[in-house]
Amino acid sequence: MAEGSDEVHETDPQVVGPGQVGPYRTVELLGRGGFGEVFLGVDEEGQRAAVKVLHTSMTSDPAMRRRFAEELSQARKVSGFCVAPILDADPDADQPWIATEYVDGPTLSTAVVNEGPRSGDALHRLAVSTATALAAIHAAGVVHRDLKPDNIMLAADGPRVIDFGIARGLEATAVTASGVVGTVGYMAPEQLEGARLGPAVDVFAWGASMVFAGTGREAFPGPTQAARITRVLTGAPDIGALEEPLASTVRAALEKDPERRPDAARLLTLLVSPVNSVPQTAVMSPAPPVEHGEGSVAGIGPTRVESPPTYPPPELPLTAPPTPPSPKSVYPVVSRAALDGGSSRQRGTSDVPPFHFNGMRFTDPRSLAAEMQRDWKAAARLFGSAEELATLGAWLMDDLNDTTVDRSLFRRRPDEINLAVASFIVQANPQLPPVFRGHDASVAGLAQLFSNPDRVVTGDRTAGELLLLARPQVLRTLAMHEGQTDLRRLTEQLREAEDAAEEFLARMAEQLAGWRNQKRAVNTAMVLTYLLHPEMITQPSFSDHNAQEWSDVLWRSVESAGGERAAGRAAAIWATTDIVASLGDQRRQWELRLHDAKQELEAAERSVWLWRWLHPIRIAFIIIGVGLVLLGGNLQLFDLGSFPWPPYISGIALIVAGVIIGRCDRPRDGFPTTRKAARARAAYLSQTLPQLDAGVRAIQRDLQVARHICAG
Repeated sequence: MAEGSDEVHETDPQVVGPGQVGPYRTVELLGRGGFGEVFLGVDEEGQRAAVKVLHTSMTSDPAMRRRFAEELSQARKVSGFCVAPILDADPDADQPWIATEYVDGPTLSTAVVNEGPRSGDALHRLAVSTATALAAIHAAGVVHRDLKPDNIMLAADGPRVIDFGIARGLEATAVTASGVVGTVGYMAPEQLEGARLGPAVDVFAWGASMVFAGTGREAFPGPTQAARITRVLTGAPDIGALEEPLASTVRAALEKDPERRPDAARLLTLLVSPVNSVPQTAVMSPAPPVEHGEGSVAGIGPTRVESPPTYPPPELPLTAPPTPPSPKSVYPVVSRAALDGGSSRQRGTSDVPPFHFNGMRFTDPRSLAAEMQRDWKAAARLFGSAEELATLGAWLMDDLNDTTVDRSLFRRRPDEINLAVASFIVQANPQLPPVFRGHDASVAGLAQLFSNPDRVVTGDRTAGELLLLARPQVLRTLAMHEGQTDLRRLTEQLREAEDAAEEFLARMAEQLAGWRNQKRAVNTAMVLTYLLHPEMITQPSFSDHNAQEWSDVLWRSVESAGGERAAGRAAAIWATTDIVASLGDQRRQWELRLHDAKQELEAAERSVWLWRWLHPIRIAFIIIGVGLVLLGGNLQLFDLGSFPWPPYISGIALIVAGVIIGRCDRPRDGFPTTRKAARARAAYLSQTLPQLDAGVRAIQRDLQVARHICAG
């Protein structure tokens, strides 16, 4: 395996690729992702390289070409001892390409799957070597932004970090990210929220990668993408049975607050120190800010930016320690009568012990719920603290004897803190309007929030926020507020649309050979957008006609459906655009290989036929020539006037002709003679053609089956 991509599809046809890429002849497909393909290439001297080429369907997109050139620029900045160094590249070619050192080894992901998790000294060596690579990358002024087990190659002489496809310089990452890019499960909270990014995101990804290396599981598992995002933002990591001292270092790397994570140099120090102790206070101090133009700040330490003016995603600190109540005299007394104009449900306010929250004390759950809804961040901090959560439960159950709020909310720290906050608010005060993380969650509010599908498709910085909200269990909880009949109906529609999308993707993966092992999650934010705005449902378009044919076939499933099913299937198709682009490229390459192989076979067969006659003719020329030379000059075969033409001259001419023909039958392609090379080439092509023809037929069969699936 070598310079990587997002996925390697073992069931895909073995495409040899574009043939010649610069000085490299491509001989094997190593990997394929949504951005490009990686081939094993060999130059004229036999040196191997991992050759990454941009997808054909993307070569006409200036933005993608710029991104490809940026990958080259960032990778060249980093010392070659810890990455796969650049050997050659041409970002301005018709199909841009980059050739890197071929790393003869598996990815960390593949190694863990095939060989099992690392442990003991082997795991610690891996942690130290990858932290060293990370320190070198950051020292070069680069933030990788997509570090994960698939992008760590295990070479015989140590790990290599690969794939700088979304890397940025430190000065670029200090400003707000233009989109949420990366791999969910290895993306830091600030990366999911679209905030300013710094090298701390790579430290977080390193921690998540080490958890996978040591346990074989993700640090933030979940059944859906939305659940995994929620756990990254709000939940504690599951580090399994990682042993100390590595476990403490990994926990520090996975801190929610980027300023509390160690930087790469500190990370390396913690790993190699005799006593590995991680301080509880901040271990990463931001570098002094450096101005880089109007409105931008650069520096090693990441900083937050102001949220966008529309639907600001509130920050969600969950690791802050509980704040002890201040003396009663500094809190204004906030009662049910003051905030809600009524009396306490269980007791009069005069004999209710107060509960302190957000600088106030409360004697009624409904007024407390209203304040939590107003300041969601403070409420999330409370539910993220086991001590404060237990105090709230004791106040409700013991002091107020309240029976309206579910007791299970206080039994343990919730896995999804936002959902727990929403559940408490709606149970304590159902008269409040539905709000989630500061967003108006009524149908009208959702229609305004989910008004642009491009936010989800292109990875807008609010995409993570939308995914948190667009979940049936969240909407179902919010629909419990009084008067939310439309929201309850929308929740059921979302569930039905999600089911339709999952059923569609499952049928494609089950019945189409090219779709097997293609894991795609339904994007509920896209589904909800289409449910609220059906007029925005549009078909993906591709410049490659093969990919466009796939898109046309798949879109029939949307046209044949209606309502919720159409919205769900449309979202599912948008989630598979990279698969469609890849299938289009595969079909083009397989058909081209089949066409070229047929022509090569015809040429090889002609060569075999020609040598079938030339070889005996050459031998006959030599035998006859030798005979004529031996006859001497006594016989005169030809009389050309006064000039005699003795037989030995004719013999010499025939011998020379035979030698010339023999010289043409020189060694070629590793064979002693051209005729043997032609026979071997014809035999090889005769065996290859049926395989190529079967591959093309399989692609055509997949299209035919897809037409049948999408017709109903």
